[in-house]
Amino acid sequence: MMPMVYFILGLPGSGRAEVVGHLIEDGLPEGTAVTVYHALGDEPPAALADRPGTTLRPYAWLDGKMNRTGTPVAADESETVFIFADGRASPIDQLEALPSWLTERGWKLTRIILVVHCALAAAHPEVAEWNAACGHFADCLLLNRREGLPNAWVQEFRRKFTEECHPGLFAFVKNGRVDNALLILFPEPRRLSLVFDELDPMDDLDEDDLPEDLTTLENKPDPYFERSPSGHRRKPVPNVAKFLPA
Repeated sequence: MMPMVYFILGLPGSGRAEVVGHLIEDGLPEGTAVTVYHALGDEPPAALADRPGTTLRPYAWLDGKMNRTGTPVAADESETVFIFADGRASPIDQLEALPSWLTERGWKLTRIILVVHCALAAAHPEVAEWNAACGHFADCLLLNRREGLPNAWVQEFRRKFTEECHPGLFAFVKNGRVDNALLILFPEPRRLSLVFDELDPMDDLDEDDLPEDLTTLENKPDPYFERSPSGHRRKPVPNVAKFLPA
């Protein structure tokens, strides 16, 4: 049986493990077998370690690939999988590599969830830009760490996505919980990016634009994945490591 697969974006300190723990508790049937993949060197999801039926599996983000450590993936028989992105590595590199990583396992992405460290984003424009890039791929944006922030900041954060007609779900996190975990985990794509969807490249072409050799057709790359002839990304995302806890 193919598992439900959730990719969890967020910076260290954003509270991802606590939020996912409550999503499991409130949004999955009791006794659901869950596997949580977490990056070596990132903050460990300690909040999930003691849950019965949950298996933690570390991976190493090396040379642009997610490399499993320990037991082979074929041994995983979980009904639900949460993959924590490495919060200290490039989210775009990881998102670009994710489709191949899933295909190798015969898995299909269910949703991408971004847990936003609002206080850090409010303090540093680079972090806000980082969140905007991740939000482009996210189906759900969960606003956490809002203590002391004015409502105007939250409204402005959401307004930027609204102007892009972002179809994603926005939810507030309070004490590690969202009001409706079932809605967050519901298997329906709501992201702007189409790179994880099965699309026909002919859908973007008029009849007059069709090439003679249809086998050369490819879907357009996501704007964040596009590179210039020099190899640099056309839409670079800031490295926010200097703002993260040691």
